[in-house]
Amino acid sequence: MPHSSARSLLRLLTTLLAALSLGALMAGPTAAESKPFAARTVSMVNFQFVPQTLTVNAGDTVTWVNNSGSTHTTTSDAPRWDFTVGPGQSSPPVSFNTPGTFPYHCTPHAGLGMTGTITVQ
Repeated sequence: MPHSSARSLLRLLTTLLAALSLGALMAGPTAAESKPFAARTVSMVNFQFVPQTLTVNAGDTVTWVNNSGSTHTTTSDAPRWDFTVGPGQSSPPVSFNTPGTFPYHCTPHAGLGMTGTITVQ
């Protein structure tokens, strides 16, 4: 009789352990896990940055894509990045690791209002 009781207890513990493991898998990520960084895009269209204001998370990257027939730049107002982007081309990605506000402009077209802001939270 003691042998079958031990077997029953072992089955019960195995079932309980399996249920706890399944519950942990279904619970999803914990607060300690970090979410993946996002790759964001700003378009250059009709002498505008679209969107003109973009909010990203620290660690995200931003790439500017020129969807117009004119050459533009994406130039940080502070000396952080400066890329010339021809029609149909895109800039290298810029990583934003520090929270803050980062204004930028298109050097040849800033007078036409071609400006933008990246806000990092």
